[in-house]
Amino acid sequence: MAIKTILQIEQMIYGALETFFEGEISGLLYTSGLRPLDSELEDAVINVGSTSAEQIQEGSVNLNIYVKDIDNNSGRLVPDKGRLDELSMYAEDVVEILNGADTDFEFWRGRAVEYIAEPNINQHFVNINLNFKCITF
Repeated sequence: MAIKTILQIEQMIYGALETFFEGEISGLLYTSGLRPLDSELEDAVINVGSTSAEQIQEGSVNLNIYVKDIDNNSGRLVPDKGRLDELSMYAEDVVEILNGADTDFEFWRGRAVEYIAEPNINQHFVNINLNFKCITF
């Protein structure tokens, strides 16, 4: 098994998760940089962070699922905490799917799920952080 590039790892994760999100979110699954800037749908975006190039390749990935903010009847947009919480429950399923995929990678949760504001687009996203490793020799 050769050392994988970040783009190859993103594509591998995309292939494993693509059908999982069908019907679960209103939008689509994207790799980093490909989500439409004007999307108001619940899109999931894969972002692989820095990754080692050692015999045991290690790294991290963030899976961000976007949710449009809602009006709290005061004219002010607030996070849709109910929906964000529902989507955060997918973290364990994502780990299970990735570990069951036909790859040499092992995945586990890195940090607790968090919710992050995107005020410029009136959305928040669920951030599912995972770590991974792969023996390349």
